[in-house]
Amino acid sequence: MTRRIMNVAFLIGSLSAFSWETAWAHNPIVIDGGPTDVTTAYRIADISVSRVAYHHAKPGQPFLWLTFDGKAGQLLEFQMGVPKIDRYADVRPATALLGPGLPAPPEFPFTVPTGMGAVVFTTEGQEPTVFNEEFTGTVDWMFKEESFTLPQDGKYYMVSYLPSSEEGKFWIAPGKKEAFGLWDFIRMPVIIIEARNFHEIFPWGGILGWAYLGIVLLLVVGVTGAAKLLLL
Repeated sequence: MTRRIMNVAFLIGSLSAFSWETAWAHNPIVIDGGPTDVTTAYRIADISVSRVAYHHAKPGQPFLWLTFDGKAGQLLEFQMGVPKIDRYADVRPATALLGPGLPAPPEFPFTVPTGMGAVVFTTEGQEPTVFNEEFTGTVDWMFKEESFTLPQDGKYYMVSYLPSSEEGKFWIAPGKKEAFGLWDFIRMPVIIIEARNFHEIFPWGGILGWAYLGIVLLLVVGVTGAAKLLLL
């Protein structure tokens, strides 16, 4: 029995290490987080760390606002995409970067904070590539990477939206450096379910989903085995 428990513990450790080291490329900031504006923007602590924010643009929540504190000369890198759902094949999101030291803003369907300029990144005219996110088992259309060097220290906003003003789903993923902590591992089931629901597919699946389920099952077996040993 002791050997069996040791084997279970080894398998749990192996699966945990696998999940930890092969975390999905983008860790969620928010998944379909509802309406936001300049006062309720989702904060990004570090724009170099790979993150993703999913948004469903529709009446009442047409914009996705993110905010971060930037430094002069700091490189902002990000990418936009759309869940691979047939009715969204023509969706082309845009992102406006708002902040100090940027050019005078053009006309936007939202209000730019006083004293800030803007740079607009659009996916209009781009042909996206298909991206299979194996860890959550989701599939997306992904547009080209964007980068911009921040001109000044200060507070910045990224506002993502659909220029067509139509209903649609999209995401924006700032940063490239992968980082995955204990809290991310704990909330993994919620992330998997929410991400897959956003993509309108069965709520459980992907490499991480099945790995997590395997860990839970092995833990149950291990605890059951340990309990039987204590009763001997």
